[in-house]
Amino acid sequence: MSQDLGLPDKAQLYHYKMERILGRGGSGTVYRAIDTKKGGVVAIKLFHSTFFRNRLHLRDYAKSVKKFRKFSHNNVVRIFDFINGDEGICLVEEFVDGPSLKWYVGNRPWNLQERLVIVAQVCNGLQYIHEKGFVHHDLKPSNVLFTRRGLAKISDYSLSGSSNVLALLDPGAHEQVTPMFVAPELIQKERATPQSDIYSLGVTLYLLFTERVPFEVDNLHELYDRHLHTTPDPPSQVNPKCPYDLSDIIMRMMDKKPENRFENCDQLRIALADIGRSRI
Repeated sequence: MSQDLGLPDKAQLYHYKMERILGRGGSGTVYRAIDTKKGGVVAIKLFHSTFFRNRLHLRDYAKSVKKFRKFSHNNVVRIFDFINGDEGICLVEEFVDGPSLKWYVGNRPWNLQERLVIVAQVCNGLQYIHEKGFVHHDLKPSNVLFTRRGLAKISDYSLSGSSNVLALLDPGAHEQVTPMFVAPELIQKERATPQSDIYSLGVTLYLLFTERVPFEVDNLHELYDRHLHTTPDPPSQVNPKCPYDLSDIIMRMMDKKPENRFENCDQLRIALADIGRSRI
């Protein structure tokens, strides 16, 4: 929850006392709040009224949250509650007191070892989500948060869902992903899989290890065309500090065909660990 946009536009939401606005995005507004019943600080995402495209989307999400509440992993943000009432639809989750990976890329000096440690944590969290039968769908730097002690946590389940029921959702739901990090198969409105998240993580790593995005275009149609048909410059060519073997891993993660990417995040983490052992 790295952003702090100032005082909230509402003092109370259900039994939560609103303290600060932490961020605004395509799915809603995130607040820092106090739980007046149980005590303690939480983060609340108040969804835009137009976010849920239909009743099926809302129902599926509510069912998913029941499973999310059971999630317990050091690298995954905890989900506490989902409320659908007169004051709006909102998600109550763990408050993470540090910045995001997006902030990290723009503000921290280059350190290969430190960045590899961060990626290993993200792999651990994403593997856990996948093993529970879910796909994140919108993995990106702003959805990786840090505690003040440097622990990385995957956040924002606003687009998560069971891969088994995605085909039942309104196809327009695919349009809610972030274009710079979307996998080619989602652009073609195919079903999301763990390999789709690995592609998004590959774009994230491209940014983390080159400090630029792979496709520097502003036009949405052209950006989607690049995802579908253009191979970006290898990270080692963009940034000489990026080792060749790490560059190869990132390029494999961003392969256009899901079957050519890593089988899972554990396999990816092991490949990255080999880089750490050989160079650090």
